[in-house]
Order: sequence, then structure tokens, then C-alpha cells
Amino acid sequence: MDYTEESENGNLLLHLEGNLDMLNAGILKERMLEAVKTNYTYIILDLSNVGFVDSSGFGLLILINEKLKNLGKNKLRIANVSRSVQQVFRISKISEVVDVFPSVEEALQ
Repeated sequence: MDYTEESENGNLLLHLEGNLDMLNAGILKERMLEAVKTNYTYIILDLSNVGFVDSSGFGLLILINEKLKNLGKNKLRIANVSRSVQQVFRISKISEVVDVFPSVEEALQ
């Protein structure tokens, strides 16, 4: 899992590339736990280059979302979910817990 990050208008935007699975979730987890402690308005994950998310990836998304909520901050936002990942999101009902947007631009609004 590779990622690049940028800060835009007080938001952290992480562009992910690769699979968000058991082998890679730990790499992202450390960075996201650091980000939770900052004053970002939103933490936005761009999943346009993510082809697969397994239960470890879902667990990470839920963990970060819960930590943000417990701190009284806005929820995690996810953008640009591929069709294959969208199906898994629908089945797992993760969009009931985490805000999912069709684009980064919409997630930033």
C-alpha cells in the first residue's frame, strides 16, 4: 500500500494506491492514528486506486472513524470508491458508519 498526502483547507487528504488488506492496513494505520490527534477538519481517503479492501481494511476504517467520533471530531470521509469496492461496501454496510462520497471534491465540501 502506497499513499501520498496533502493538506487542503484544514483537511488531510490521503490518496491510497494498492490493496487495503491485512498485509497493508498496518502501514496506513500508523499515519491515520497520528492524523486523528491533529486538528484536521476532515480526514479524507481517496480510494480511486484501491482495488480490494478486506476485513482488516474495514476494521481500520471503523477504528479511525470511532476514534474521531470519540474526540468529538467530524467523521472520516471516503471518496472515489471503485465499483468492485463499492459492492463490498454495500454488502458490509460500511457506508452506514462512514461517509462515502463519489469524488474528493464532494468530500471536501
